[in-house]
Amino acid sequence: MDRKELKKANGDVFFEAWRMPEELFIRVNWIGIQTLETVVMGGNQLLAMLREKPCRGILNSNRELIGPWESAVPYMAYKWAPTAEILGLKYFAHVLSPGIFGQRSYEVFNQQLKGQLRTRAFEMEDQAMEWLNRHLD
Repeated sequence: MDRKELKKANGDVFFEAWRMPEELFIRVNWIGIQTLETVVMGGNQLLAMLREKPCRGILNSNRELIGPWESAVPYMAYKWAPTAEILGLKYFAHVLSPGIFGQRSYEVFNQQLKGQLRTRAFEMEDQAMEWLNRHLD
């Protein structure tokens, strides 16, 4: 399993990404409060993983995210998504955060994507995995 982990200056993990050998997508877990800086760092890590070994899907979990990440929406929508698409990404399954602020940030992100990626939001990770597997087989 190819696993990447990023930490804040205080040592707290804020981002995890990995590939399971039997899966055709990258799994991502965002942890705690996110800032523009942490989202850019995590996004760049994902782009590096896509460059190293392209794939067509990402399962992006916000289940452990706290608060909004709207400050990073322009980066994600206008820089990260077009680059990820060039690298072969087509499907973005997003597991919503339990809090309304994170959910609202996703809605703003999805509106600004303008159809670049096929995205879908889910309450549960297993639903997101099922959706990805249907499209990636």
